Amino acid sequence: MNPHPIIEQLTEIVTKNKLTEKIFVVPSHRDGQLVIQALARAGQPVLNVKVKTFMDLALELIKPIMKKADYKQMPHQIGKQYIFSELQKLKADKQLNYFNSVQLTPAFSQAVYQAILDLKQARVSVKTFPKQAFLKQEKGEDLYKLFHAYEQKRQENRLLDTADIFELAMQQPVDPKKQSLYIFFPHEAYYRIEKEFFLHYTKGEEVVALDFPAVLGVEPLPTMLPPSKNIQSHHPFGFLYQIENAPSEPDLALKAAISEDEEIHGVFRELKNKNLPFDQSVIFYTSGRPYVESVLRFVQKQKLEDCVTFAEGVPVNLTKPGKLIKGVFQWIRENYSVKMLAKLIREGCISLNQIELSGEKVIELLQDADIHWGKERYLQKLNEKMADLALKIKEDPSNTRAVQKLERYKQLEKWLIPWMERFEGDGTWSSISYKQWLIALKDLISVEDNSKNALNTSAKNQLIEAITEVEHLADGDMTLGEALNDTEQWLMKLTVGASMPKPGHLHISPHRIGLYLDRPHVFIVGLDNGRFPGRQKEDPILLDLERKVIHPEMTLGREFVKRNFYLFVQLLLTTKGHVQMSYPFMDTVENRRSAPAHIFLQAYRLLTRQPSVTGEELALALQGDVHFIQKEATNILHESEWWAKQVWDNSQLDKDVLNEEAFLHLRQAESAREARRNEVFTEFDGRVEYDHDKLDPRKNEQLTITTSKLEMLGTCPYKYFLKHILYVEEDQIEEYDMYSWLKPQARGSLMHEVFERFYERLKEVKQKPQVEQHLDLIIEIADQVLSFERESNPPPSEIIYLLERQEILESCAVFLKAEEEASGEGDPLFFEFNFGIRGQDPATIDLANGESIRLSGKIDRVDRLKNGLYAIIDYKTGSSYGYTEKAYFNGGRKLQHSLYALAFEKLFAHQNAQVSSSTYLFPTLKGQGERIVRKHNDDEKQQFLTIVEHLCDLLAKGHFPYTDAADDCKFCDYKIVCQRHTYEEEVLAKKHEEETASGALRLKEVRSYD
Repeated sequence: MNPHPIIEQLTEIVTKNKLTEKIFVVPSHRDGQLVIQALARAGQPVLNVKVKTFMDLALELIKPIMKKADYKQMPHQIGKQYIFSELQKLKADKQLNYFNSVQLTPAFSQAVYQAILDLKQARVSVKTFPKQAFLKQEKGEDLYKLFHAYEQKRQENRLLDTADIFELAMQQPVDPKKQSLYIFFPHEAYYRIEKEFFLHYTKGEEVVALDFPAVLGVEPLPTMLPPSKNIQSHHPFGFLYQIENAPSEPDLALKAAISEDEEIHGVFRELKNKNLPFDQSVIFYTSGRPYVESVLRFVQKQKLEDCVTFAEGVPVNLTKPGKLIKGVFQWIRENYSVKMLAKLIREGCISLNQIELSGEKVIELLQDADIHWGKERYLQKLNEKMADLALKIKEDPSNTRAVQKLERYKQLEKWLIPWMERFEGDGTWSSISYKQWLIALKDLISVEDNSKNALNTSAKNQLIEAITEVEHLADGDMTLGEALNDTEQWLMKLTVGASMPKPGHLHISPHRIGLYLDRPHVFIVGLDNGRFPGRQKEDPILLDLERKVIHPEMTLGREFVKRNFYLFVQLLLTTKGHVQMSYPFMDTVENRRSAPAHIFLQAYRLLTRQPSVTGEELALALQGDVHFIQKEATNILHESEWWAKQVWDNSQLDKDVLNEEAFLHLRQAESAREARRNEVFTEFDGRVEYDHDKLDPRKNEQLTITTSKLEMLGTCPYKYFLKHILYVEEDQIEEYDMYSWLKPQARGSLMHEVFERFYERLKEVKQKPQVEQHLDLIIEIADQVLSFERESNPPPSEIIYLLERQEILESCAVFLKAEEEASGEGDPLFFEFNFGIRGQDPATIDLANGESIRLSGKIDRVDRLKNGLYAIIDYKTGSSYGYTEKAYFNGGRKLQHSLYALAFEKLFAHQNAQVSSSTYLFPTLKGQGERIVRKHNDDEKQQFLTIVEHLCDLLAKGHFPYTDAADDCKFCDYKIVCQRHTYEEEVLAKKHEEETASGALRLKEVRSYD
């Protein structure tokens, strides 16, 4: 077994200095604790040891001074906020030159703030600010202004950043501790100020600097302190780049996987099959995303959360409190959309314990209130709904349904008022107090109960702590949008649940902090060339050329890749058992192949002793045995893999499996699938049995039928069955679209109202419509209706309102021109003529054999013609698709013109009213005022009545076949339910021709009427 190079050095030092106080100077406390644990496991007594970081040593010197002078450590977010405020001020005062055209985003503020911190840690001050070091003089001047303002603001608030703490510490005398031994651990990245502080602190003290072992062919990193002793390693991985000199082959397995999830599954498969103890194993990842999420998802599904520790925790947005905050941010950005709020409720992020309503009931009430989006609409629409229900109860106190619903709305109001009042501003443009915004977020997190889950509780506490730290020092105002972006930029970067390795737990860690993690079974994932060793990153504010001029020891951006690679190689040298390295060969997002990282290829060359192997040969060797379906039962980890194997092995499920009671639903699905493949018309194709008379409008006098129902039945009986027999509802949640305002239905209603008001005004003055005379009038009316609509349904922005207003006004002009051309034919008599609704009697239409049906509907307009006859006008604000001069009934799909004509004649039979024509008018820019006229005569009336008879026969028989035309399915909301498109057209045709399929024969009869 290969010894750990750092532990080996420490063992020698600790053995020689048992009674001496030993101070481990480490990059992080984690490293120190891991080293002490590793020494203990190796049987090395660890006495008189303290673990210190540079910051620990500095604070030891200055804590009394800080307390006496009332200095406090500056939270990172407050420093960034100072920079953001100063950038805004300088830009507003036009004092920025180089950065004047840059958009002031939280990310940009963060970059500038980090540049200022880097300058300070290179010991740059206001007095020594190196303006001449920058490639552009204007850039140096802008940064100097920001640097100076930041220092002034920091001093006014008595705050110290990291560099200030080290500077202050270096001003203090250090008492020599001649009996202490400082053991310096390698720091792969350090600041000038840290080095100079440590040299100041340990002046005259004994310091032993540990060393990383050399790797042949790999350039070492620059060291902060020269090592006390250079060491060599005989580990096989030390010869990665001198394969011919390797003393032995490494204990190594190389794997490829289809995706990142499959990589993680592969690791757990190895743990399971080899029965490896969790607390002897570690998973290292090269990139936290998506591997941490993948591991978390797997262990949650397998209920193994309590058996895994994460070195850096998990992203806060994977916890319920994090999802709540992120969801609220998205909710506000989507203009407070009900859809986003419903998603938060369904995911359990919002608790409703204070009211007696389920989450689904709350969502149902919010949707029923017709809110959709807009902060001010929530309580406004809620109050409208409650007032409407109160009126119904007043008119009919026995209306128990209204009473129950009103009580539910009162419960909803009880929760909704404090929920909405928590957030300042009406939109992302509103100016708010940053401090009050943070208080609102903290309050939001505090009221949610996540105590049942340790990770959620940890997230809740950490979020509150982070916000509290910033909240006390936050000041000033900003727009809500800026607050959202700024808070999200730092709050959503938090990780929660970070933990040291624990007994009995599998440990998950990034490779860069794994040098001292002493476990024999090592799994390394994410070794594709897109992730490792990463891409060269140069600071956009402080360029590498500028950094070299400022100070030769400033960390350069291009060193990131080199440092990442070097740490990985050092990690390999610490392994003392089996190592498994893997990479995903498919980028499932981009749907393209990924190549292995170069170090993965080099490891394969070392393992096979073939220095000339290419990446293509490696991929071919590893990917041949990669698949989603597990061949061996022992490799199956979860239920979905078991199901996949069943289907793959047999192409169908075993009958023994289907016969189990738990899989009754699968047997039913199998029966349905077989019936659909069969040529017989069955219940799975729309053939049902029920109380036929109850749903036949000819038999049930309580039923009224509408135009939309008849036309749906004539278009696709199966859709009618789903919607009006089974009551399958379409998803009514609307998407918030910041680039549009009025939905088609709302736009149609608005234009109908404009046209009605316009004609009412013309009737008052007894005038005919004329473009030249009445264009201003119709525009005035349109603006009035638009203003009213705008109050109850605010547009997403002023520009969108103006664009849609212009389109509506142009449509009004189209309407006016069309009406002027047709004004000689007659005069408008009725507008929005209702029958069978709003308390009006239905129209009764007589059929054959003394039967009749009752109709309800609303006619847009009825004109009286000069010859004493009547004409029906129906406004269509959509396109004229499906309406032609020739297709009078369009195979039963267009029946409104005949239905309304017969209804009007019946209702005015006492006046011997006769309708000579019906007109579909398309008064929009899209429709260009087109008029499609349907002339009425006795033959067409009889055809219409025959169509109605056939359609009623469908209801009576209980046969609801699919439409016989695939074009009817193009814009159907029920495609995912009916699955007509999965049928073979030949099978479908035979089902419709089957001798007992009388419904299909009736539909065929209807189609003959074009």
